[in-house]
Amino acid sequence: MKLIELDLGTAFDEVSQYIDLLYLELFGEEALLSSQIKADIKQQWQTDNPAHWAYKIVDNNQVIAFFTLSESFSFFAHGRYGIINELWVAPDFRAQGVGGKVLNLIKELAHEKNWQRIDVSAPPFDEWIKTFEFYQKHGFIHTGKKLKYLVNN
Repeated sequence: MKLIELDLGTAFDEVSQYIDLLYLELFGEEALLSSQIKADIKQQWQTDNPAHWAYKIVDNNQVIAFFTLSESFSFFAHGRYGIINELWVAPDFRAQGVGGKVLNLIKELAHEKNWQRIDVSAPPFDEWIKTFEFYQKHGFIHTGKKLKYLVNN
């Protein structure tokens, strides 16, 4: 298993394909992002320079997992902390310990970046309770409900 950091200048289309796989599985085809939304995201990705990273996990020349991280800061979190924005493991590699290994790699990255904590949101639907339990099994603590406000709606 090999961790590969993707070059944010050139990897947008590759990451976008992985995001499609994740969204398709979690939310269905209607949740796939339009080409216009992807173009807007790509421009932000490449020009706004926020602290974000993308990685893929390769085994025998096959992508078996990917994840994206970003960095934030708050007094409540005691300074800088990481956020797992997306994480996907190929279906054929689930229940084989790959997800736990990916989380261990993320924890190592967190130490390197001197983050005080890592946040993640599990899918909100009952059908994804195993995802929530997976994170808990790997040391993540339930901190409450997450809310969002859609600015342009």
